[in-house]
Amino acid sequence: MALPPASMALALAEQGLRWVAITWVNHAGAPLVKVVPLAGFEAAVAVGVGFSPVADAFSADGAIAPGHRLARPDGDLRLRADAAALAPLEPANGWAWAPGERYERSGAPYAGDQRHLCRRQMEQLERARVELRAGFELEWLVASPAADGTPAPAIPGGPYGADRLVEGLDYATALLEALEAAGLPWLQFHPEYGAGQFELSLAPGTPLEAADRLVHARLVIQRVTRRFGWRCCFSPKPSLERVGNGGHLHLSLVRDGVPLLQGGEQEAGLTGTGAGVLAALLAELPALLALACPLAVSYRRLATGSWSAPFQVWGVENREAALRLVPTAADGAPAHLELKVADLAANPYLLLGAVQAVVADGLERPRPLPPPVSGDPSGLPAGAAARLPASLAQASAAFAASDLLREALGEALHGALGDSQAAEVRRAADCSEAELVAASAWWPVVGGDRLKGGQAGAPQPATITRLRPAALAA
Repeated sequence: MALPPASMALALAEQGLRWVAITWVNHAGAPLVKVVPLAGFEAAVAVGVGFSPVADAFSADGAIAPGHRLARPDGDLRLRADAAALAPLEPANGWAWAPGERYERSGAPYAGDQRHLCRRQMEQLERARVELRAGFELEWLVASPAADGTPAPAIPGGPYGADRLVEGLDYATALLEALEAAGLPWLQFHPEYGAGQFELSLAPGTPLEAADRLVHARLVIQRVTRRFGWRCCFSPKPSLERVGNGGHLHLSLVRDGVPLLQGGEQEAGLTGTGAGVLAALLAELPALLALACPLAVSYRRLATGSWSAPFQVWGVENREAALRLVPTAADGAPAHLELKVADLAANPYLLLGAVQAVVADGLERPRPLPPPVSGDPSGLPAGAAARLPASLAQASAAFAASDLLREALGEALHGALGDSQAAEVRRAADCSEAELVAASAWWPVVGGDRLKGGQAGAPQPATITRLRPAALAA
């Protein structure tokens, strides 16, 4: 049983912790924060701290999107810290962290809160006696700004190379120590394929735990990287020449204690119920893509033949399938699904909330599952594998047309997300490929670097102006 907030705060104070950073993630995928002293943590749990609804109208560049339904000065919300998720952030310097959920001043849950959606969908599955476990993989580039401001890999070494680990061993040591000091359980860490790229696999948990761990881990990674004088780049496409960064989502399902993705008589051991869930996810993939890949630049990563899985297919251990089934084997690990198309611009609470809604629909309304695809779907005859949306505009249209997601999210949240997607489409509309990638290279906006021309790592002022609303660029 979790300790009450006052007892938790006392326990953390005894560890030398003094401040709590309370975060939530907006529609642009950026974590936002309010800080309270540890002595004020109990009030932050019970009453919360103020936060304007306008923050969900922020675009990926940090500017307020004109025409967004939340782009107004009216109203206020209370961001309440979740005491059960309180954890260290950087304990050596006195910092703790907690995720927050937003409430109306009346005390009612705010209909547009992303973490509340994730919690509500999780509770719905639990009432149906279904346990969904989830975990994220994070990919990021460790970089320094090149002369033109674009990310240049800071740690040498080959793809998956032990040489890169050894070259960056001080960095790896500091990072893994920081993750463990923050209480973040992880499964695997390694150099990735791209130059200067690394990957971290977080341990699975409930959907809320999985989303919280992703947010928490990104903060720790960012902090450790900056301590070395480098930048961590989570952008889906840091440059035109290099591979992108994914944020793959792994899922397992159990109902009444029985795994649904193994032990059955269908393909690769799927049960009939598990196949129905997979079919539902497959059918809703175009709509889910607007949440899994919410930036215009996300779709530059989803290129054919690049192991980014841009086709609406599933496969058994096929890394070019948007839904990859990893069956149980001699290692005894439970079978699970991997959503390959997601990247780290996704708000993890929104993504997991929507995925859970689709899972619930697949359990209630099973549908036939098409055969799995082997090999690269781009090599199949024309029409054999449907291409997923190739742009945010296409994905947003599918999202708008999904009655399932509209009902699950509610009109307020669904509509505000549509406005945010439209703002991102407009932001990128007049950009060349190179301009779009350069303007998103250091996503997310951290410390306003991309809104202040001339700083290291920022694009040139002309690019900034082009991507900002005219009213704010003046």
